[in-house]
Amino acid sequence: MIIGIDDTDSVNGMCTTYIGTLIVEAIKDIDRNLIRELPRLLRLNPNNPYKTRGNGAVSIRVRENIDPKIVDKIKSVSFDIITKYSESGDNTNPAIVFLDDSLITKETTVFAERALHEMLSIEEAISLLNKIGAEYEFIGNGRGLIGALASCALELEDFTYELIVYRSHNKRGKKVVSEESAIQIEKNYSPRIFSSYDFENNRMVISPHSDCPILYGLRGESPDILLEAANQIKSEPPFKRNLFVTNQGTDMHLEAKKIDEVLPFSSVIVKGVISKNPYTVLGGHVFFEISNGKKILCAAYEPTKGFRNTIRKLSKGDLVVAYGGALDTEYGLTINLEKIEVLNLAEILKSEKPICPVCGNQMKSIGKGKGYRCKKCHTKNKDSSAVPIDRDIKVGLYEVPICAKRHLSKPILRYGRERNFEEERFKFDYTKFDIKFEGI
Repeated sequence: MIIGIDDTDSVNGMCTTYIGTLIVEAIKDIDRNLIRELPRLLRLNPNNPYKTRGNGAVSIRVRENIDPKIVDKIKSVSFDIITKYSESGDNTNPAIVFLDDSLITKETTVFAERALHEMLSIEEAISLLNKIGAEYEFIGNGRGLIGALASCALELEDFTYELIVYRSHNKRGKKVVSEESAIQIEKNYSPRIFSSYDFENNRMVISPHSDCPILYGLRGESPDILLEAANQIKSEPPFKRNLFVTNQGTDMHLEAKKIDEVLPFSSVIVKGVISKNPYTVLGGHVFFEISNGKKILCAAYEPTKGFRNTIRKLSKGDLVVAYGGALDTEYGLTINLEKIEVLNLAEILKSEKPICPVCGNQMKSIGKGKGYRCKKCHTKNKDSSAVPIDRDIKVGLYEVPICAKRHLSKPILRYGRERNFEEERFKFDYTKFDIKFEGI
């Protein structure tokens, strides 16, 4: 049986991974061998306007062929946890889905993939759940059913892990996590652990500033490495912890498109020639236009910090590949850049006084529109010299800083480090993993 949950948090607190952890803990209390593999934290469409923060849904796989009474107990306890601990509010609509692997059809898999790239309706989710005969419960308008179902059916190829350490959901206010610990993790474990500290902007990124119960999270390539590194982090006393398989840092949300195929709320990879030079608007956001028959705007927004300086070095005629999410803005449909690949740099020429073809001295202007004359030998020349300018940017791939990176966006340091989920699916023995810390 697969349990999928989503939309249990709000801007005021809570976290769907925490709710998932409480459910896992309750199931382990029934029998710690009921869950053999890590729960999955799956990030869905990052452009979804209804998301709270990272648009993450959680799925938990319970062993098949167990006593129906235990199955009923798991369902009852799980929904009780959703009801008791979820946030409430206009934009919080918690949901939980229960389905067997046999109910995962091609249609549900396609639905899950679309949840990464499109805006799906509540009605479509309910219709599909009813069609396959899945059980589900929801609070509010049912929007959480979209992510809950998608989290059950989404198929992973490349993947990463995240170890999330929590404080009590009752605790609010400033979180105490050592910045120096995050610095040392980044220095000593990168690239096996990634996105812990942003040296470019001197910012720790493992501990969220919101009132959610996450104390800190470490993302990386191995459960053992994450657990080892967590022992080196100094923080306030932790409450619980959990390990997740995730699609974070995989670029799973991106699809290669032509400009005329780009739709609002999609995340795309688009190739084109820069047709309008970069320019800065109020707020420090940097825009430029690319074309490959059709035209579209690209933007490096202020939170991308120094990445904007890279964008400012681009010029009309450069061939680039833009990676990012497409949204309708006041300027039109715009790609919010996550990365940019420079494939070819246009030659930019500047006009200079010509060199005398007779004696090799630089010639002088003899008046506007009158040409040039050599001061030494008096040779005349009508035309100036066109000299290429050295470009302060090279062909290559550039990314936003860690502090501005989306959960799904693949860091450049992960290129070439992709892995196969099915090959590693059961390598970590989750039955022996303890959620509670000693003494809690």
